[in-house]
Amino acid sequence: MIRWIAAVAAIGVGGTARAQPADEPAPAPTIVQPDVSDPMLAPPEAAPQEIKSWDDALAMLRRAPDYLTSVDAVERAIGQRRIALAAVLPTLTGQGSYQHSFNTESIPFGGATLVEPPPTIWAATIGASWNIVNPRGIYGVGTADIAIDVANLSLADRRRVLAQTVTSAMLDTLAAERAAEIDRVGLRAALERLVLTQTRLKFARGTELDVDRAQQDVAAARATLISGDESLRRAREALGEALGSATPIGATPSLDLDGFEQAIAQTCKLGSDIEQRADVVAARQRVSIADRQIKDAELMLAPSLAVGTEGGYASAVTLGPLWTWSVGATLTIPFYDGGARYGAMRDARAAADQARQSLAALRIDALIETARTNRAVGVSTAERDVAKQQRDLAQVVDQRVRQGYMQGLGTSLDLVTSGQALRQAELNLALLEFQLAQARAGAILVDAECVF
Repeated sequence: MIRWIAAVAAIGVGGTARAQPADEPAPAPTIVQPDVSDPMLAPPEAAPQEIKSWDDALAMLRRAPDYLTSVDAVERAIGQRRIALAAVLPTLTGQGSYQHSFNTESIPFGGATLVEPPPTIWAATIGASWNIVNPRGIYGVGTADIAIDVANLSLADRRRVLAQTVTSAMLDTLAAERAAEIDRVGLRAALERLVLTQTRLKFARGTELDVDRAQQDVAAARATLISGDESLRRAREALGEALGSATPIGATPSLDLDGFEQAIAQTCKLGSDIEQRADVVAARQRVSIADRQIKDAELMLAPSLAVGTEGGYASAVTLGPLWTWSVGATLTIPFYDGGARYGAMRDARAAADQARQSLAALRIDALIETARTNRAVGVSTAERDVAKQQRDLAQVVDQRVRQGYMQGLGTSLDLVTSGQALRQAELNLALLEFQLAQARAGAILVDAECVF
């Protein structure tokens, strides 16, 4: 600190500096950074949990509620298919009964005595039935099969969407980590400028206004740091939420972006055609289901034929055999149902049209999303390159302004403005680096098939 003050005094106070010979060039001024300390320069608190690779993220994602909900949807579709199949398969039922009568009457009959009702009766029956002609039930099994395909396709698309969400959340967290680091560098630089203006004021080469401007710059840097730390906390919470955790999760700052992109490419394979993307195929299948619902409504008035048999045994009867067995058939012809069939057909036709419109809208969205995602790589690369040039120029300008200010050239406004421009340029470059990584990952995931 003493060396730095002495350097400023020697450069800034003309009367105390040793004059250089006319033929000897003046040495280039060197900036000796002062020692500054501040509690806010301490690194942000560590995340309660941290993931170190894409594989770690996938391991957590497989247990996330969003993913498991889609898995359960497939199980439900399989269960619904089994219910539909039960409508066309035979059914078998059994029944047992026991009855004890406390009031009975003895009746003489043909030299014998009948006791009515029998004091104790137990009976057992077994029955089987089968709708051997059930057009609507058979048709419903085919619809349920398509519904299983739709559930599987929805799960595949959910994997892709979740991979996009987690990738974006991880990169947002890394970007917030980098921004928090840059905010602390910016605060340190602002504090150094404040020391510089205070030192010039001490040697009567500055003004109170210079110190006030530097203090204003420090306050702005502190505000940016506070906001950046909150953004970091929110990014960690968003990553934890995407991975199904209520605990904030951080991503290791040492994560290799190129290796991260390769890991994503191994999990999610690029698709060749937007028409083969899982959500588009699922939408086409939903159109098929909606069309089948029209036919299902038409089959509401289709006749059905059921056959059945029943056998039983009773321990006591009044008249008849103890053992019984019967076979029967039932033909059902629905003539009029109050108009429910026609209402169902009208509803099904409207639902089928809605499904077609949803498919058309999804195709448009998918095509636009693909075009934007592919274009984003080039745009982000160009923006990153320009931001790097701006950062480099801001570094040069800030260094020259500092040197000039130490020699008595320029104003404190120049000093503060150059510092703020450098902080913003550093932050923009850092964010664009991660935006480029997001664009590259998005180009892989926009129509990919993910397996995990």
